[in-house]
Amino acid sequence: MSQKLSKNPIYTSFGIEEKHLLQECIHCGFCLPSCPTYSENGKEMDSPRGRLYLMEAAMNGEIDISERFFEHIDLCLVCRACETACPSGVQFGKLMEITRDITLSVRDKSAVSKLFSNFILSVIIPSHRWLSTIFKLGWLYQKTGLHWVTKNTFLKNILPTKIRNINESIPPIPFKRFAKNNLQTFHAIGEKKGRVALFTGCVMDHLFPDVHAATIRILNWNGYEVVVPSDQTCCGALHVHSGDGETSERLKNINLSAFSDISFDSIIVNAAGCGAQLKQYKHANSKNDLAYSFSKKVKDLTEFLATVPLRNPEFPLDLKVVYDEPCHLLHGQGISVEPKQIIKSIPGITLLSLIESDTCCGSAGSYSITETEMSIKVLERKMNHIASTGADCVVTANPGCQIQLEWGVRRRKLAVEVLHIAQLLDRAYRGDPNYLLD
Repeated sequence: MSQKLSKNPIYTSFGIEEKHLLQECIHCGFCLPSCPTYSENGKEMDSPRGRLYLMEAAMNGEIDISERFFEHIDLCLVCRACETACPSGVQFGKLMEITRDITLSVRDKSAVSKLFSNFILSVIIPSHRWLSTIFKLGWLYQKTGLHWVTKNTFLKNILPTKIRNINESIPPIPFKRFAKNNLQTFHAIGEKKGRVALFTGCVMDHLFPDVHAATIRILNWNGYEVVVPSDQTCCGALHVHSGDGETSERLKNINLSAFSDISFDSIIVNAAGCGAQLKQYKHANSKNDLAYSFSKKVKDLTEFLATVPLRNPEFPLDLKVVYDEPCHLLHGQGISVEPKQIIKSIPGITLLSLIESDTCCGSAGSYSITETEMSIKVLERKMNHIASTGADCVVTANPGCQIQLEWGVRRRKLAVEVLHIAQLLDRAYRGDPNYLLD
């Protein structure tokens, strides 16, 4: 084998399954208009079809794995809109994750850069202790006014462009996460209809504790007891998208163990990216009965609420609303009708149509950090459509999308509120917003 091919891990690692998956693409191009990166720059290699060509060429040993290869692979948001558009059912997201996993070890990065990335993914993200420390420092950074100074004074011009954009995108940080170090139980109000567990995750737990509180209030008001297991951790989605399959597998096993000794009807998830990943646990090891039964119980909050008789909201909300569909809810889980049904059921709400509501907002997990320039371009396109509606409120169902859309609103200085769908429904039920957050 030539020296060139010996450096190509895809050539030696792609198996029969991967080859079959690649061969399902008929190169029709139906995926091109659905791809945010291709829509922005028009480059074939930054379309799903182009990236599949690159994977196939690497698999056949026709190209080496170089930085040019990684440029096109990294620029993919893995939003999976191409899967929805594909008439052949190509599993593009799976192929992208496999490619990133195989090629992670040969990335031409400095030892310091690799060590830092590994530390973030394998140590910090899965640890609530680390995350609590970091978010408390972020809270202090905001409360002392340092965040305002670095955003609004001459200091912002000193920061590198990427760091400045990340700094400006930081949302308000709460002081405490939602979950505790012990099992929590929140009792149903009125007649008990069932018992469910809540998956709290990592970023959602620390950055949006109010969404978890709203989710539990909604479930309690509708007759469901909610348990929150204490030992759960990150779902592993960020790791899979970054090519770190080893850590993702470790996190999966921790979560399976955390939920294994608790009796419940469903596992409720209010973060679209987490829900899509948790539902994939059953595919990671087909012989693992625990993983299969776990994934079968995973339900997005809107998916679950659409199947039960909902208590009628008591307080009308005089709002014009647009719903922006999270990619991993729509394309990853096939859930689209349910959230809109719930929004429409709220008295006083006017649900407006949003152009390209099914297109990525540019968040895509850590994408807004790693590929900030393209992330902003995708976000600006989204904000143009939102601004044209005249809506009072943008509703979504994923924390990354919520952060990204809030940043877009601030950038454009729009008088538009960004809410998670749980926050909107909770407001219609008019519960105490501080209840469960003490």
